[in-house]
Amino acid sequence: MLLLLIKGIIISSCIFLIYLLFYKSQPNKKHKTLYMLDNRLKNQDDIFSTEHLSNKDKFNAILDSAIKILDDTISQPYEPKLKKYQEHPIFDFIRILGRSLQSDYIKYSLYFSSDECNVPNLYWNTVGFDTGVRFAVDYNKTISFWDLLKEVSSNKELSLSTDLILPWPWKKSRLINAIESIGNGRLKGVWRQDPNHCIELWLPIGLGWVTCGNHSIAIGIIQGGKIKPHTFYDMSSLYKYIRCDGEYFIKNDFNTTDEIIGNVTSVEFAAIFEIGRLLIEKNISFID
Repeated sequence: MLLLLIKGIIISSCIFLIYLLFYKSQPNKKHKTLYMLDNRLKNQDDIFSTEHLSNKDKFNAILDSAIKILDDTISQPYEPKLKKYQEHPIFDFIRILGRSLQSDYIKYSLYFSSDECNVPNLYWNTVGFDTGVRFAVDYNKTISFWDLLKEVSSNKELSLSTDLILPWPWKKSRLINAIESIGNGRLKGVWRQDPNHCIELWLPIGLGWVTCGNHSIAIGIIQGGKIKPHTFYDMSSLYKYIRCDGEYFIKNDFNTTDEIIGNVTSVEFAAIFEIGRLLIEKNISFID
């Protein structure tokens, strides 16, 4: 009888021990949720990784989407005078392509404890090709990149929170000061344009480069508001001499054929450049 009792105790203890071991090895619902969230955050970069795609693959896919948008709207033509669209849908597509770089530049200085960061000035020679390039038009004459940008007049205002405006807030203390002082109920009040704010707008793509007032314009992008560019440039003449294939920017002029003048460093802006060619072909521009 004693032997049976001891045997029963041993069996019960073994069963209880097995239960404890199994239970402890399984995370409860709360722990499992936290584990999954932690694992997801650790792999956030992997979620959006496109390393398996070449620049050319991404470039071609982007252009295919742009062509589809332009083709799909043929049956509903863009007529500014009829106000069928306030603006053509392709410009929302361009905004999507440029938004990531805009955000990266606005927040970049916040990662550093030092006041100034070494991020390069945000302009076309950063995301496109060297603006110092020259083009031969005959045996004796060359023209510059700037000769091909034609200044035009317009009264169009830009929406800071919507349009593709690219500031370069290079000094952390100035950005922090703008955050603290600009806005409803803050020291300087709501954002408004002042003489220090300068934007250069490229057409037909509607790309705005900030040439002065980088820090306060960056806050204007967050808060919203209107701003009038100080200069409007039509870049249509560039397309006679430059094309992009997704890997390189390539020059053709009087003296050269298919000369590589730069690698693609931003697939998105390389695609925006070539979308500009499509807009010219279809007589579409960011301004009427």
